[in-house]
Amino acid sequence: MTVPNSKSGKHQGGCHCGKVRFEIRGQLDNPVMCHCNLCRKLHGHVSAYARFNRKDLHLIEEDGLRWYRMSGKTDRGFCKLCGTGLFWRPVRSRSMAVMPSTLDDTSQLTMSGQIFCADKGNYYPLDPAIPQHDQSDNADNAAVADQS
Repeated sequence: MTVPNSKSGKHQGGCHCGKVRFEIRGQLDNPVMCHCNLCRKLHGHVSAYARFNRKDLHLIEEDGLRWYRMSGKTDRGFCKLCGTGLFWRPVRSRSMAVMPSTLDDTSQLTMSGQIFCADKGNYYPLDPAIPQHDQSDNADNAAVADQS
């Protein structure tokens, strides 16, 4: 699955309490929604991720940032104070992802797809207007949840 319409520039965001603030300086892909069991468990429902190059992340305030090693493959970044989920990163990759809901301005982003639709919960419908994929065809896709 290709993610069209990357947005370049500066993208600022942060957590609810302000103890994590960041700026992404560079390309930010349009987000994809992930319906995998792990994302739904961690976030209480589906989650969305927008991929970017790891080197483009600049932390402005990082006192609250903590990383949780999901397995030997992925880490989740969150605020230790307010609990806001912020980032997802594969351990051996140049890319990572931000949760678009943590960005200050999402007006230029458009949901580009849904992944792991075969794993979605039975308590909600899929959005038929957004392209659907039973899995993810790209292991480096920052929206791919660790399924191991």
